[in-house]
Amino acid sequence: MRLAPCAAFSAHREHSDIYERASFAPSAALQSTSRGEFALRILLLNWRDPWHPRAGGAEILTHRVLTRLAKRGWEIDWFSASYPGVATEDIRDGIKFIRAGTQLSVHIIAYQRFRNIRTYDVVIDQVNTIPFFACKYAVPSIAWFQQLAREVWLYEGPRVFRRAGYMLEPWYLVPYRHSPVITISRSTALSLREIGFRGEIRIIPMAADEEPVAEVAAKSCERDVIVLGRVTPSKRIEESIAAVARLVQYGWHGKLHVVGATQPSYERFLRRRAHELGVADQIVFHGRVEPERRGQLLREASVLWMTSVREGWGMAVTEAASSGTPAIVYDVPGLRDSVINGVTGRVILPDPEALAKATAELFDQATAFGKRALSNARLLSWDNTANAFEAAIREILALASRQQ
Repeated sequence: MRLAPCAAFSAHREHSDIYERASFAPSAALQSTSRGEFALRILLLNWRDPWHPRAGGAEILTHRVLTRLAKRGWEIDWFSASYPGVATEDIRDGIKFIRAGTQLSVHIIAYQRFRNIRTYDVVIDQVNTIPFFACKYAVPSIAWFQQLAREVWLYEGPRVFRRAGYMLEPWYLVPYRHSPVITISRSTALSLREIGFRGEIRIIPMAADEEPVAEVAAKSCERDVIVLGRVTPSKRIEESIAAVARLVQYGWHGKLHVVGATQPSYERFLRRRAHELGVADQIVFHGRVEPERRGQLLREASVLWMTSVREGWGMAVTEAASSGTPAIVYDVPGLRDSVINGVTGRVILPDPEALAKATAELFDQATAFGKRALSNARLLSWDNTANAFEAAIREILALASRQQ
């Protein structure tokens, strides 16, 4: 396979039958809001707050939703672990942040602090690897899963615990099997059912901070590729580097831009791998960048790659789509939910060769894919996400009340 010369990138709107069939909009129920009802007082348990050094997409989502509910009069406490340089308590964006303990101790501290408190209308137990088990001491409580850890266990954390974590996750989540759940993708809902969850599961739509651009920008003739997000082993960025080596064989002369906070030891491994494959000069590690630069890199890239082992949702996919950039992702939970295959991007077998081949094919169709991705991104908003989250909580509480 040889890449064709770079073609002009026009920005006029295109329509296609496949797009009209495959695109989606939030349902009327998700667009509605219950602002006329009484405001709730909630406690959110999450071992990280939005400014924690290890905060990620889950905290962005949670913060965007809760700030909107706070503006509607909800009283919200967010309990998390502490970290250097942060106050024990403060109020930001209408949310009261309470911090105590570490990643390892925050769960037991939450139990000691909140087990006898009955002043909240509901406790939201955000399960992120190690659970709080609020379902055992807080009534009513709702579990909020962005994703299951599952295969992530095999890539992250101390090696001695990896296999054990993977095997034990379905067992240590047994107490939640009849709890009501809120999640962000069909993949996560199916994963929960597969390990025995039998309670109510509500799926809310996702969004991103990137405002949709007015039109798709001209792309670089070098056809650059971007990888966006935390640079950690479960993202499998070495597979992107292997795909770069294959693209070079096809005649590609672009750059792979790796954007996001890095784990130093993993970045060293990636640099060694790029050198071994002879593509070190075509890979740029940017680290964490300012929003303006981030947006520029997204707009200029011809395609976004995501090769994670698993996600709750590909938030970077939505961010790229808002910039008019399509995505090629591995067919794994979460990523397959965030791309409409053949419309806003490609969903492929988890294999660097398949990634390179799909990318070479998409380069010649980048205009159409970028426009459809942008059109779909315009249907998503944090307001819709917050409305759906509020509706899910009220419906779950009403159902619980009827069952008493």
